[in-house]
Amino acid sequence: MFNSGLAAKAYATSNRETASGKQIELKVFSSITARIAAADTDTIGGFADLAEAMHENVRLWNIIAVDVVDSDNQLSQELRGMLLQLADFTSRHTMKVLRGEASRDVLVDINRAMIGGLSGIVPDAEEAA
Repeated sequence: MFNSGLAAKAYATSNRETASGKQIELKVFSSITARIAAADTDTIGGFADLAEAMHENVRLWNIIAVDVVDSDNQLSQELRGMLLQLADFTSRHTMKVLRGEASRDVLVDINRAMIGGLSGIVPDAEEAA
């Protein structure tokens, strides 16, 4: 989906072992999503942990947005458009979360859906409803 070279550079903590782009994407999405979900804003430093994880999430989605507008991207126009919309939503919603105006849950859900898609796991109709 996005350039594995950019992902590896942007996320230096990712393992530098030989891995496919999809494996790197899964690792990055999983790590960031776990950090967003686990941040306990009721503890000292918890809000800073959340803000840092949310910042990394926006960076990830910005990388995806840059990649999907690349003329060499092989994804369908429809999927590319949906990913751009998700990137835009993620950026806007993150600001609302950090201002205390919205919940982080929808961002966690979006990322988990991406993880599922990258893993080949598609929720059944009842779960999606």
